[in-house]
Amino acid sequence: MKMNNDKAIRKALQSTESPRLSADFNSRLMAEVYRAVERKKKREYVLGICLISGASLALIGLAVYVFLTYIPWNFTFELPKFPKVHLSSESKSMYAFSFYIAFLSLILIGLDYWIRRKWMMKKMK
Repeated sequence: MKMNNDKAIRKALQSTESPRLSADFNSRLMAEVYRAVERKKKREYVLGICLISGASLALIGLAVYVFLTYIPWNFTFELPKFPKVHLSSESKSMYAFSFYIAFLSLILIGLDYWIRRKWMMKKMK
């Protein structure tokens, strides 16, 4: 009787054993996971591009509608006639001051770029 029980137990245990996994199961599973993540990223990227494009087209359409509806159009194109300009000494000094400020701004922007570049190079070393 003990032998029959042993055979029955062995048969029951053999039938419940799951098949062995292949040797490269983990690598195939991880490759599939990575592919799924890449597909999800690609889908999000394409969806973002589509949404941005749709919003841009909607804004352009709205601008065209507003221009056509509320702004009168005159299709004759004439170049404006500028009168001969006589600059006074006051306006010349104002122009000179404006160019001076613009020149100083360009110098400061250049110095800022140069110092940031040096700082980044120092940080990378």
